[in-house]
Amino acid sequence: MPGPEFERDAQPETIVEGLEEHGYAIVHELADPETLARMNADFDPYLDAVKLGETDFAGRKTKRINNLIAKSEACQDLAMNPTVMAVCDAMLLPHCARYHLHVGTLIELQPGEAKQVMHRDGQIYPVRFPAIVTTIGTIWACEDFTEENGGTRIVPGSHRWSHSREPRDDEIINAVMPAGSVLIYTSNFLHGGGGNHSNGARRGMALHYNLGWLRQEENQYLSIPPEKARGIRPEVLQLIGYDFAAPYLGFVEEGHPLTLADSARERDMDRTGGEALMARHDAIRPIILQDAPEGASD
Repeated sequence: MPGPEFERDAQPETIVEGLEEHGYAIVHELADPETLARMNADFDPYLDAVKLGETDFAGRKTKRINNLIAKSEACQDLAMNPTVMAVCDAMLLPHCARYHLHVGTLIELQPGEAKQVMHRDGQIYPVRFPAIVTTIGTIWACEDFTEENGGTRIVPGSHRWSHSREPRDDEIINAVMPAGSVLIYTSNFLHGGGGNHSNGARRGMALHYNLGWLRQEENQYLSIPPEKARGIRPEVLQLIGYDFAAPYLGFVEEGHPLTLADSARERDMDRTGGEALMARHDAIRPIILQDAPEGASD
């Protein structure tokens, strides 16, 4: 199989090797047909009701919906897919004690949609590329992705490029993959939606993850406030941010954020997040964000 493309039973460490070398990896049919069908059915009513986009970046012939975790239990399952979680562990945990769901967006390109501008997801933060991995992006093919219907355009190897380098046309390819497959890529990686030149819509789902100490692109806590969070699995709530991002980072009323969603959970008044989180935090090598001030010494 050409390029960093893998079957669903591939070991996460092999997928990580593809990410590190090429900036992206495609895992074929990682979502089973039943889960994919349930999720598409959950989202259908919302897409039927939404308007087309009104900006070039969002797409003027594209439908988008957010707050996906609240709209579909099947989406929750894919957000916590064990293979994706293992990849996020390998790529993000070297720089954080915990990562969170950054944003969830369902994107349906209508026929005639133009290609999107190439961009890096890490551009949301004021960093110069190449940089440490701040986000891991996943785009799930809710139906077949082809070059004709707007399969995501990607630039292999661009995760190592300088900040200002732009891709040539011959460096851009389409992520072609069957329904249920997932494209995984890093924050430094250049990509963009393709143009839909087919006669049908192309639906994909973006679930991205970020370092827990960075602000999430989607405000998960307003999208799913405590009254809506009750009944959602604790591990899903922790993924969207009902948890400590690091010791002392994210406490509520001197205790764990999950106590807001579960009144039966004891508030232990511990703002550290526990020994395991402390250990992960202590193991992180501090990140240099800028040159040391003049006169500073070790």
